[in-house]
Amino acid sequence: MTSSYTIRPSAVAGMFYPGDPQTLLDDLRGYINAAPQGNARPLAAISPHAGWHYSGHVAGAVFASIEVPNRVILIGPNHRGRGAALALDPHDAWEFPFGEVPVDRELGALLLQYCPQLKEDSAAHAQEHSLEVIVPFLHAKNPAVKIAPVCVGTHDAHKLAALAAAVARAARETGALVVASTDMTHYLSDKTARAIDGKMIETLTSLDPEKILAAALGEQALCGAGPVYVTVSAARENGARNFEVIRYATSGDIEGNRDAVVGYGGFVIS
Repeated sequence: MTSSYTIRPSAVAGMFYPGDPQTLLDDLRGYINAAPQGNARPLAAISPHAGWHYSGHVAGAVFASIEVPNRVILIGPNHRGRGAALALDPHDAWEFPFGEVPVDRELGALLLQYCPQLKEDSAAHAQEHSLEVIVPFLHAKNPAVKIAPVCVGTHDAHKLAALAAAVARAARETGALVVASTDMTHYLSDKTARAIDGKMIETLTSLDPEKILAAALGEQALCGAGPVYVTVSAARENGARNFEVIRYATSGDIEGNRDAVVGYGGFVIS
């Protein structure tokens, strides 16, 4: 390790997921082991990014159902609006209570090479939770995993398409899994949320990125509309034909409060 080795410190440990290492690992095992186990090798997956108390069982079901390879391209929304519109994290590793997860700098270099609009930018990632909450699930399934984290802060279809093409090429050349981070509808009644989310899921099954982006923005149905566009487009370019719903839930299922819920969906694309 040299003096130039850099680590992104955890931003939401102790808030979105446990800050105690043993509690964190116990919770991870609980979420993953409670779901049906599988060994699918999909092109892509979509996972929620709320606090684990609310959506951990959905994320756990997604990653229980698949094999996680050694390389993963993670694409999530930029909630705070900081940094570049398309931002690749430049650190060497991400810190978690249980240790570090390495960043795949070689895979990141391919993404930068193939997408000139993508910039190395730590500011976009510094306080962002949308990818951080997913990484421990990847590590739990494969302790050798390396990540290439991309934060998306735009709905510009031209920029998203350029990133999607780069992600498709890099994933094809390296065998990387592509994982999008998104929650679904926010703060609607449970009944309304399920209706809108149900229509959104029907649209997602089309694997039509333009149709998905338009529907997501029109209904405000996906806070990670950009990452989902990129992930679906990249998977489709690499031959995806199938969209599988692994689990859907709302925060009302956990809280019991059905007046204002957030929707969570877990999906696999193959």
